[in-house]
Amino acid sequence: KNIKYNKIKMIFLIKKMIITIYSKKGIGISSNQVNFNYKVIIIDVNKKNKPIIIINPIILKKSNFCTISTEGCLSIPKFFSSTPRAEKVCLKYINLYNKLKKKIFNSINSRCLQHEIDHLCGILLTDYYKTIIKYE
Repeated sequence: KNIKYNKIKMIFLIKKMIITIYSKKGIGISSNQVNFNYKVIIIDVNKKNKPIIIINPIILKKSNFCTISTEGCLSIPKFFSSTPRAEKVCLKYINLYNKLKKKIFNSINSRCLQHEIDHLCGILLTDYYKTIIKYE
């Protein structure tokens, strides 16, 4: 569900998400992966401790051009799937400072955001991907 901005609640949630993403060596996480039923995403695809915090994301537009790449998921360790995703997405969201933003994300940022938005919609890799590979 959309989250109404509450600074104390937001700090607690984001702290828990950041601890989880970095301890699991991930590049993205959604709030429902840490048992919060809100629409919050954190991504840090370069793993440089500069997370992008996205609250109540809405995809306004996706590019027609898709790329296929292998994705993994913190929710399903050691499973990977070749996944088609739009190369670019235009996203409307609220940032950590409660400011409405509109931004175009591309490449790995776009892919990661689409993956995490799937989580917010209750979709996992296993729900609709045909090629799943397990690595030991």
